Amino acid sequence: MFYKDRDIPYKLKAEEALMRRLNVNHSKLPVIEEEYRKKLAGIRGEKELDYHLSCLANNYLIINDLRLQQGAHFFQIDSLLISPKVSFIIDSKNIAGTIIFDHEFNQCIRIFNEKEEGIRDPFTQVQRHIRLLSQWLDEHKLPALNLEYLVAISRPSTIIKSKGTNSYSNFRVVHAAHLISRISDLEKSYPKDLTSIKEIKKIAKQLVKNHVPHKPNILDTYSIHPNDVKNGVQCPQCHAIPMDKVYGSWYCPLCQTSSKTAHIPALSDYYFLYGSTITLSQFSDFLLLPKSKSKSASSFLISLNLPCSGSKKGRVYDLTSLIEK
Repeated sequence: MFYKDRDIPYKLKAEEALMRRLNVNHSKLPVIEEEYRKKLAGIRGEKELDYHLSCLANNYLIINDLRLQQGAHFFQIDSLLISPKVSFIIDSKNIAGTIIFDHEFNQCIRIFNEKEEGIRDPFTQVQRHIRLLSQWLDEHKLPALNLEYLVAISRPSTIIKSKGTNSYSNFRVVHAAHLISRISDLEKSYPKDLTSIKEIKKIAKQLVKNHVPHKPNILDTYSIHPNDVKNGVQCPQCHAIPMDKVYGSWYCPLCQTSSKTAHIPALSDYYFLYGSTITLSQFSDFLLLPKSKSKSASSFLISLNLPCSGSKKGRVYDLTSLIEK
């Protein structure tokens, strides 16, 4: 069964918010758009992987997008399949063109549109994950697992090649369509249960409980100054920024659209750009509410019924319940 589904990556949502609020001629915009496209491709690849993993649902507890902390290090596993006999770490790759695994130099080479480039070696990464996960289980006094790994190439059109002789690693890279048969082959090496189903469920519960979502500061990631980010409410119709607050509604001077809820997506953008908390001053500045109507802005913010802390002047509101509901 799928014990933990995939989440839409926080960074993807943050990039969407940032792209909405940068000028079209901003120097960093093409870089952000390219990274965003890569993430979307990765998500499509993971959906393809999940389609094939669903055939295993009765034999394994499947945990997707698991990020754990081990000591000073964080590590993220695309898919973890756990069972009493053997468990698998699956690394999903959605790579177009030709991918060459060079076992002599422990590197991975991609050839696409006659361009050759080095990419992160998935074998090195997944072996690190096995080591860290084993340490994590030991430190949390959980039963050990027989850990295997596979690198799943989600694009059927991707050509897989190998340089050097390493039958062990070559056997562990496979197109997603053949993933189940490869898992079946590896299962034969583990005929006996290492632990019980009860213990497996206990392990899965603790893993998900300790999952740490990755929430990077997107402005720092792309070295963008807050002054480059447009403040204001975006029109849901023509996407212009800003809208004007007129008698309890938001009015777009460009296309004359009126909305009572257009501030919600704006506050969502704030959440992904600046964090989960907001003060009255930050609220007014970001929504471009007139300073002369501070009482109105305060009433508006209070009406959102957000959890808050602190005294009246220094009160801080938590946007999490508004954004993640």
